[in-house]
Amino acid sequence: MKNKIIWPTLTAIWILVIAVAAEATLMGSRLMNEAGISLAAGEVNRMIYHIFVIAGIISFVLYVVLKGAIKKITDPIEALTEDAKKFKEDQYTHQLRDYDIEELQNLAHAFDYMGDELSGTIRKLRHQKAKLESMFSSLEEGIIVIDKKGYIDETNELARKLLGLKGNIPNNCHITHLLREEQFVKLVTEGLKTNKMQVIELKIGEYIVYITMVAVGRSGKVYEYLLLIKDVTQLRGLEEMKYQFVSNVSHELKTPLTSIQGFVETLQAGAIENKEVAYRFLNIIDIETKRLYRLIQDILLLSEIENMDKQEYGDVKVASVIENCMSLLQEQADKKSVKIVFNEEQSLVIKNMSEDHLTQMMMNLLGNAVRYTDNGAIIITTQENSKQQIITIRDSGIGIPEESIPHIFERFYRVDKGRSRQSGGTGLGLSIVKHIAKLYEIKIEVSSELGEGTCFRLILNKENE
Repeated sequence: MKNKIIWPTLTAIWILVIAVAAEATLMGSRLMNEAGISLAAGEVNRMIYHIFVIAGIISFVLYVVLKGAIKKITDPIEALTEDAKKFKEDQYTHQLRDYDIEELQNLAHAFDYMGDELSGTIRKLRHQKAKLESMFSSLEEGIIVIDKKGYIDETNELARKLLGLKGNIPNNCHITHLLREEQFVKLVTEGLKTNKMQVIELKIGEYIVYITMVAVGRSGKVYEYLLLIKDVTQLRGLEEMKYQFVSNVSHELKTPLTSIQGFVETLQAGAIENKEVAYRFLNIIDIETKRLYRLIQDILLLSEIENMDKQEYGDVKVASVIENCMSLLQEQADKKSVKIVFNEEQSLVIKNMSEDHLTQMMMNLLGNAVRYTDNGAIIITTQENSKQQIITIRDSGIGIPEESIPHIFERFYRVDKGRSRQSGGTGLGLSIVKHIAKLYEIKIEVSSELGEGTCFRLILNKENE
């Protein structure tokens, strides 16, 4: 910068000196000619030489003076320029300096103030950005921000997960290039075109997602668009379960009610006059009524357990519960010549569990074992080690097909529908067992072989007690 000022200045001075010297020489020669005075060529040259020497001295002095003056201006400016370059490296403060020129000193103070303000603003912006990113990533909805043309600006992790997007999204990527579902493309196209809220529900891979697209702006001017992506997979699954449950309950209630209604109408039509027929019909009505009562009781019990939180209970002696259940089922087992054997290898006491809940579990498991065993034995074993308490119920019944084992704990699922209804089963027993086990963090293991029997193992970790 200094040379850009000094050398043009000196060049201009020299040009001026040469012009003055030439003009002076010409003017002097003209005056002397008019006066009749003549100068020798040597004298003229000396005069020109003196002029150039004086001009050189003046130029040197002027160079020194200009250089010093300009240095006082350029050095502070260069220092401030270097400090400004450090802003890129997040260095917003610089060494305070004293300058002779008041204006430069004021500029330096203004520069310091600007650096402090900028540093504070940058810190606040980074804090806000970190907070927003944290909120952005922890939202229970996926979010995608796109510009007015549909190009992606921001996404959170949940949005990428729900849409099945893997890896980093490239810059300047249009939203429709990532997901080419026809309905999704239509949603984005309509949203960009009309600036009105658009909604769709899509199944993408294993997820069912509800997508809302809204415009963001003020006074009718749109700045960007938000795509809110909500995972409704579980909600739709629950709705389907609710529908299936209502459908199954309706069917299960309708079957005994239809039977009762049919026999009542027959009795009303005159069959009541025949005592033998009337007694047989009344006996069937009694059986169906009790079955209906058991079904309603099981539905109420299942609903109660599903909505229950674990509470503080006392200790339960497992042997006492098992023996009570055996006595209740003994008559039914004797009719089928099935032995129920209790093999107490270790005496178990389960802490903090409702005795009624353990009784419900054992009655349902033992009841199923008796129901599906035509001969042989049912063996109950209790064991304990340093970490676990284990109750095993093994029967020699008809067994469960391998493909049915994952479904046996579902409501109203029956492996053998005819046999279950004939024996009075409601189809909810194992579902009740599953929800009680879930309440107390009891693991259930099932193994079975067709024609050989089934084994249920209830495993309770002592640390969960």
